[in-house]
Amino acid sequence: MNRSSRKVAGATGQRRIFNPVSVGAVIVIVALIAVITANFVHKHHDKQQAAADVAPPAVFTADGRLHFGTADTVVTVITDFQCPICHQFETTTGPTLTDMVAAGTVSADYDTVAVLNGLSKDNYSTRAANAGTCVAVADKSLWPEFSKRLFENQPAEGGPGLTDDRLVQIAADAGVTGPDLADCVHSGRYNGFVASHSEKAITAGLTHVPVVKVGDTTLDNLGPDGLRAAISRATSAGK
Repeated sequence: MNRSSRKVAGATGQRRIFNPVSVGAVIVIVALIAVITANFVHKHHDKQQAAADVAPPAVFTADGRLHFGTADTVVTVITDFQCPICHQFETTTGPTLTDMVAAGTVSADYDTVAVLNGLSKDNYSTRAANAGTCVAVADKSLWPEFSKRLFENQPAEGGPGLTDDRLVQIAADAGVTGPDLADCVHSGRYNGFVASHSEKAITAGLTHVPVVKVGDTTLDNLGPDGLRAAISRATSAGK
């Protein structure tokens, strides 16, 4: 597959990422974990070092994730709203995960990072992650619907991202409304948290998105069958 070199800039600093030129509508997600691969250079700026002390909002876990469900087996999804393969995972496998969480089979930790600002003209990764944080703080239960709608409206690479007004409208379409939500999105209220969390993820070894784990096991097959098989192995091992 041809790859083009782009730098991740903005909240996470200057970092190089390799990204597919295009993504077909029909893709069997097998080993796509390596399709968007980051070769990040360890480079901290003063602003990022200050942001490192920004704690997650109370609705998040201590490590900056949104947790859904009560099952012991946890599926962790690390994603970026600008990432086309993350979109593909959401479209193809997301409904399976949602159903399994609803059935009590697994819990899910959604971990949104902003590492693909270089793929838009206006730091869309950070702005979208901030909007997602605003939605989660306003009503965590509506975040999954907002996330789904945001991926459905994902902007093309290399151009402008969705405007803040459009992000507010998508939140409203998901059921989150009010002047504070709009102010939160437009002001970038949680940009510091987004920058801090993303930088910590990179420092901890994040090299690409999406990353999907069942427990401590990282999936190679990101399709529904791969997810089900990994969950089956994990739940069987836990018995």
